[in-house]
Amino acid sequence: MTKSKIAITIGDPAGIGPEIVLKAVNSLAVQRVCSPVVIGDEKVIKKYFNVENFVSSKKAEFVFSSRYNENFNLGKPSKVSGLIACDAIKKAVDMCMKKEVKAMVTAPVSKESFKYAGLNFSGHTEFLADLTSSEKYCMMMVCGDINSVMVTRHLPITKISENLKMQDIVVTTQIAADFIRKHLNKEPKIIITALNPHAGDNGILGSEEKEVVIPSVDKLKNEGYDICGLYPVDVAWAKYLKNNYDLIVAMYHDQVMLPLKILNPQKIVNVTAGLPFVRTSPGHGTAFDIAGKNIADASSMIEAIKFACGKF
Repeated sequence: MTKSKIAITIGDPAGIGPEIVLKAVNSLAVQRVCSPVVIGDEKVIKKYFNVENFVSSKKAEFVFSSRYNENFNLGKPSKVSGLIACDAIKKAVDMCMKKEVKAMVTAPVSKESFKYAGLNFSGHTEFLADLTSSEKYCMMMVCGDINSVMVTRHLPITKISENLKMQDIVVTTQIAADFIRKHLNKEPKIIITALNPHAGDNGILGSEEKEVVIPSVDKLKNEGYDICGLYPVDVAWAKYLKNNYDLIVAMYHDQVMLPLKILNPQKIVNVTAGLPFVRTSPGHGTAFDIAGKNIADASSMIEAIKFACGKF
């Protein structure tokens, strides 16, 4: 049986990306489910991947997306490491759009390196949406049987309220629900969290629930979505874990990431819903502090590859 080809980018080479890609590709869990196509800068790939071992054993194909002569320092964001990560992403997207591969998995990138490289994107999600001209998309976090999505993503806490819009709550929920229908083959039962503690306590702790979140929930219910809520975030997570829900919709980044990092950090997979193809990533960052030490855990990367292959 022919295994699907999956594009795997090396991420920011100054971080743990190349290391966890190497470990994942070399794992039996990945070898069983796909044919990896590792994409990245030629010098970086040749440094990390023993070509003799990998090519002769046919564990992976390699696609060189760039070859920069400039050096970069491990553990530090830089312009050249940002450009290397960017070029690999562009190549993987191109291969996905041409259907040369089934899906793409991206090792972590650095927002600082992106900035140094002149990219005006806060991360993978926005960059991928721009490259594919995807107008409606969202960042889902999958952790085993937990499917979660955040309405706002990488924003300072002080900016969340002003950026929380009814349209974004509705569209984010719709896109995540559609992804679950298409890829997980189920009609999702959804729970939605509040923004403020105690769901605003009837306006005493904030007006966002009355003005934005509750009208969004009402609209979704009127459209036929199976929604439970609105609940304070702590109550919503407790209900999700105790009952048979399929999706939890939270208002901002840490309302999703904090519970998942406590529950099972090795299982977290970042999924971009709304693209023309499946894209996943491990649920962690570049870990500059341990780059080059060969101690990075590839578990989340392996889970991301398995998910991209449809092995949930």
